[in-house]
Amino acid sequence: MTADLARNVVEIDGLTLDFPTYRGRVHALSDVTLAVREGEIVGLVGESGCGKSVTSMSIIRLLPPGSTDVTSGTIQLLGRDVLGADEREMEGVRGKLVSMVFQEPMNALNPTIRIGRQITQVIHRHERVSAVEAEERAEALLTEMQVPDAQRIMRSYPFELSGGMRQRVLLAMAFSCNPAVLIADEPTTALDVTVQAQVLMLLKERAKQRGTSVLFITHDLAVVAQLCDSVYVMYAGHIVEEGPTRDVLRRPAHPYTRALLRSLPDLGSPREPLAAIAGTVPDLANLPTGCAFRPRCPAAHDACQRVPRLFAAPGDARHRAACWLLYEKAGSLESVPRVSADDAPAVGTPTGAPLLALDDIAVRFPVGFDWRGRARGHVHALNGIDLALRSGETLGVVGESGCGKTTLAQVVMRLLTPSRGRIVFDGIDLAELEPSRLREIRRRFQIVFQDPQSSLDPRMRVWRAIVEPLAILGKHSTSWLREKARALAEEVGLRSGQLDRYPHEFSGGQRQRIAIARALASGPDLLVLDEPTSALDVSVQAQILNLFLALQKRLGLAYLFISHNVAVVRHIADRVAVMYLGQIVELGTSAQVLDQPGHPYTRALLASVPKIGSNETLELPVRSMELPSNFHLPIGCFFRDRCPFAGPGCEKPQHLLKTERTADEPRMVRCHRVRALPPWLREDPER
Repeated sequence: MTADLARNVVEIDGLTLDFPTYRGRVHALSDVTLAVREGEIVGLVGESGCGKSVTSMSIIRLLPPGSTDVTSGTIQLLGRDVLGADEREMEGVRGKLVSMVFQEPMNALNPTIRIGRQITQVIHRHERVSAVEAEERAEALLTEMQVPDAQRIMRSYPFELSGGMRQRVLLAMAFSCNPAVLIADEPTTALDVTVQAQVLMLLKERAKQRGTSVLFITHDLAVVAQLCDSVYVMYAGHIVEEGPTRDVLRRPAHPYTRALLRSLPDLGSPREPLAAIAGTVPDLANLPTGCAFRPRCPAAHDACQRVPRLFAAPGDARHRAACWLLYEKAGSLESVPRVSADDAPAVGTPTGAPLLALDDIAVRFPVGFDWRGRARGHVHALNGIDLALRSGETLGVVGESGCGKTTLAQVVMRLLTPSRGRIVFDGIDLAELEPSRLREIRRRFQIVFQDPQSSLDPRMRVWRAIVEPLAILGKHSTSWLREKARALAEEVGLRSGQLDRYPHEFSGGQRQRIAIARALASGPDLLVLDEPTSALDVSVQAQILNLFLALQKRLGLAYLFISHNVAVVRHIADRVAVMYLGQIVELGTSAQVLDQPGHPYTRALLASVPKIGSNETLELPVRSMELPSNFHLPIGCFFRDRCPFAGPGCEKPQHLLKTERTADEPRMVRCHRVRALPPWLREDPER
């Protein structure tokens, strides 16, 4: 059945939904119209708080009874009126006809029940089968989702599995009763790029094999580009653009979609400021009149004070956008100016002696103790790390979860003492310092954590949180600290009038700015940035990346930038270190490592990264899905069992080899076969 003749299995028409609160009505959805056809994968994208999850949960009525007020519109699901159905009817629909995969698998799975029983419970709930048949089907589903040793996984608890394995378990549960519709709400956001590629490939293949329609919710436009047939773009509870994925992403018609694409580091020039979207998402309890994007839109004019409907884009009736410029043809969207960004030039390549040097760093954690108090074994978190970082330089560290990135950050901050090796900061060996001297020098290196909500005291006003590193010294008056907090807030783009608020009164991007201001309070020379943008939307991410570049230019800071987002690292880093199982497997300039990768693992990592404009199909970049255990390290090359190029000699330990001797910064690759490997061919046609 062709897409034009296929019937709609999900059809939302003019849905307007409010949340009544003590502060007034929160307008979560406003006149939302959306359709998913048989066998189609539809993407729903937008920033946090735009209404994506509310839309998905409304389809199967997962929102708490009495918490919402639907003022207009209808929802049809496989010909059923969802809003008019009773709860008993909906219980028969959920899990049987429609399944949902949530963002965080650890929260979606019951930690006290074994995996096998959780899957069979879903089967027994909707079908009359024996216990043996249900267990056989559960095992077959896990095998179909490429879960190794399915019988062992059936007996395991969720906390015994990796994040990618738990997500595959959720997919098996979702497909257990052959649903007609699958709703996937940010199912790969918390996963590494290699695991994300595997999960997306499984989702796409199984949906095609079973004829399942998919509504895929995400904020990652690159994932939409490689997975979805069509896409809807949401902003502040409104659908602002819809159409075939290729058309929307290559020829965006709405200023918001264009601004989102310009915010992506994938499409920006390395070390140059991104075109971040000015302002913030409006308060849904107090929406602006007319177009919701009007206060942030560089093309706004008088007509935008009225709410636009969806107009067809030139040349394609299927591609529509809610923008008056399409209707009036008074001005071309091609003339929409780039959104303001710091026009500071990129920082030059740093030279001189290293500010930070790591020499043969190893970290082992004891696991279990015998009756004598001796460790039964060790987790080998870091296994011989050698790195150097200069003032004014950004060193990016990338790798999968479990490779040792966060352990490396803790070692640099001296929050962990290495089992072996030296940490030299500005010529001082930190391992030999007395505790009092270490506290004094630690002011020169600070850390910014991944989740600003967790790293800020919710009971402390923001101005106190910012100057806390100075307040604990007890040497300054309250008035001096307040003035210092004001200056630091202005440094990171916060208004002084906001400083008496609490952290929960700020957006995610603003909280990260607060965390950065606190890190700057002691006047550091080095910032350790541990996944500082992974919890942020792409538009807020662009603002924070621009802030890092501007601060580095003004203050000459050195950054150790840890991330699993290769596009972000490509944009901000001077040099890149690729980590695998506690080792550096490749080290060089950003262009060397990310444009022409040498190590097979780096190649697999880059092959897993979805790209806007790429015509390549999703494929498995490595032979084995799971990272080997760091309890019992592999013999020889750590990557050998997953490497598609493994051969004779890989059973021996590998060392970092110089592959480009003429470069100012030698490029190092931990692979004895690097010069014999075929050239790297994956190219992005848009670059």
